[in-house]
Amino acid sequence: MPDWLRHYRRGDLPHDLLASLTLLVLLIPQGLAYALLAGLPPQAGLYASIVPVVVYALLGSSATLSVGPAALPSLMTATALAGMAAPGSAAWMALAGMVALLSGVLRMGLAWLRFGFIANFLSHSVVGGFVSGSALLIVLSQLPQLLGISAHGATAWQIATELVRALPQTNLHALMLSGAALVLLLAGRRWIKPGLQKLGLSAQAADLWGKAFPIVVVVAGAVASSLLALPVRSVGVLPAGLPPLAWPAMDIATAGAIVPAILAIALVGFVDSYSIAQSLALKRRESVDPNRELLALGAANTAAGLTGGFPVSASFGRSAANELAGARTQLAGVLTAAWIALILLVFTDLFASMPLAVLSATIVVAVSQMIDLSIFRLAWRYDRRDALVYLATLVGVLVLGVVDAILLGVGLSLALFIWRTSQPHLAVLGRVAGTEHYRNVLRYEVDTEPEILAVRIDESLYFANIRFVRAGLVTMLGQRPKTRELLLVLSAVNAIDVSALQGLRELNRVLLEQGVRLHFAVVKGPVMDQLKQSGFLDELSGQVHLSTHAAMQALKASHGQDYVI
Repeated sequence: MPDWLRHYRRGDLPHDLLASLTLLVLLIPQGLAYALLAGLPPQAGLYASIVPVVVYALLGSSATLSVGPAALPSLMTATALAGMAAPGSAAWMALAGMVALLSGVLRMGLAWLRFGFIANFLSHSVVGGFVSGSALLIVLSQLPQLLGISAHGATAWQIATELVRALPQTNLHALMLSGAALVLLLAGRRWIKPGLQKLGLSAQAADLWGKAFPIVVVVAGAVASSLLALPVRSVGVLPAGLPPLAWPAMDIATAGAIVPAILAIALVGFVDSYSIAQSLALKRRESVDPNRELLALGAANTAAGLTGGFPVSASFGRSAANELAGARTQLAGVLTAAWIALILLVFTDLFASMPLAVLSATIVVAVSQMIDLSIFRLAWRYDRRDALVYLATLVGVLVLGVVDAILLGVGLSLALFIWRTSQPHLAVLGRVAGTEHYRNVLRYEVDTEPEILAVRIDESLYFANIRFVRAGLVTMLGQRPKTRELLLVLSAVNAIDVSALQGLRELNRVLLEQGVRLHFAVVKGPVMDQLKQSGFLDELSGQVHLSTHAAMQALKASHGQDYVI
């Protein structure tokens, strides 16, 4: 039993009940729309909003995170299955369920291994570029629905090619309906909240009504379509009844072919959801457990795969609205799932006249907010190499597809990390006059000694950079022929691997042959423990000093010089 349920307070019930109704208003159009985005029948979006939501509520560590259909996993599902079956067919639904199930099992396995740290493997540049590129691809994928035509594809080029081919079949009624919906949604996003505040509503109430405005537009579109008998595609009457419990048909060869997609969906879904949970927890001064989140999201996706759904994830918009509506616990999500189950049992005919063009318009407006260039602008000012990773990932989504773009982004980030750490900064240090502080001779006016070369290594030492460090030290020594003491300041070194240790041993031996002693200063505890265990300190020609200043005092004293501050 989760903690929130074990210690539930009666006073929280009104708040959770109100939040559940708010979530319901948001989740119904999003669930239907994201199911269509994933190439599934609209009821699959409602199926994915019941059992997975309850499962996350029982296992998750966030009090207000809203899990269910979301844009990114829907798009990734559609692109992963492109060409394997006809969208909307029974085979497609089975494949989507298999993707959800396998991505869920993978996440649960990683949680069991306590691999929650994998959230750190996607940099902000990769995530930002991926999200923005995915948003652009989603907008492009919705153009056929807005125009009332049929066109599919996994990349921007494929969609554009199909779109141009089918453009002559544009349904003018669908175009006018979607155009009106877009205008209303964009106007509502800009004017509803300030307008309601002018009428006297509180900022919180006005914000909630603004977030709920899309369902008003969807209902208006359904009424207009029905009254005018417009010849446009609509949702239709949904099958009545609760989600079917069934094991999705699995084919080993098919599963093997989409393993990269399953890995990408699992990783991106977890990183995105955990980031949202962290931001909500920070606001509420709470904490979330990455391994518990990995387990909860894995179980939720497994449940989605077994109940006719598709991969689910957290939604920032719904989660923020849930928190804003006053949700105190995950009971808000459980109640929302109950309302959706009731609708599926009794009110499935409500969706009969809901136009697909209007649902697509809600997707376009919702995902357009995901296009965030602030990370790119920051990276461009701070480090343009990260900005290039952002652009490469964004373009990769459009040109290569979402799965290959993730691999490209992660590969570029790791390559950039290795490149940076393979050439660490080496700073020659000198003493700031009258102090015990030592700074880079290229940045400060400092005093140095011809017999002592103090060098700070600004990176951990490992196989990729030890040769660079040794070559740099040899060059520095060649420029200072009077040097008899080499002091390495290791204040920035957090680890030394076996290759680096061997490199230091060889450096110590070569320097000793040249009459130069090797010393260390400011060695961190874990690094010192490893050095002691290796036996290298017994070979070291010099000594290990507590601080740079203490080292300089001892070395100058060994050369018969007074050291005066």
